[in-house]
Amino acid sequence: MPGPVVNGVKVGRSASAEAGQQAAEALPFLPVLSEGTIRVVLLTSGLLVVTRLRQTTDSDGDRAYQLIRPLRLVGDLGGDEWSLQPFLAGLTPQRNIVMLKAAVAAVLEPEARILQVYTRSTNQECPPSETPVERLKKAFQEFTDSIEPS
Repeated sequence: MPGPVVNGVKVGRSASAEAGQQAAEALPFLPVLSEGTIRVVLLTSGLLVVTRLRQTTDSDGDRAYQLIRPLRLVGDLGGDEWSLQPFLAGLTPQRNIVMLKAAVAAVLEPEARILQVYTRSTNQECPPSETPVERLKKAFQEFTDSIEPS
């Protein structure tokens, strides 16, 4: 039976999802200033994952991503109905996963409603919404960082 819908985002309620929800309730609270930022990650396999994302390196020194408390984002691409389900539930009890850069196709900023449901589901503080001016400053900074020689 599907879980409750919150502003077009629902949390799935399968047996593994309920176990994941109980585990999320047991997780320590993560404040907004914790390492990493909450993002939607499109994997090369086609899966969408909402997670607190932190850049790190693998054992060879190559860039990798640490997914902290990931949840799979499931829904139809044409509609507004999305649900959050445990990522790799039943396969591993790990809540932090390191993925190689090659496994990540894109890193995206989540919509506010997905962000709110995710932070509630994973016992994290929801970051305040950025104003348009703050988003513009951030985009400009990212642009200037990308063209500066390394």
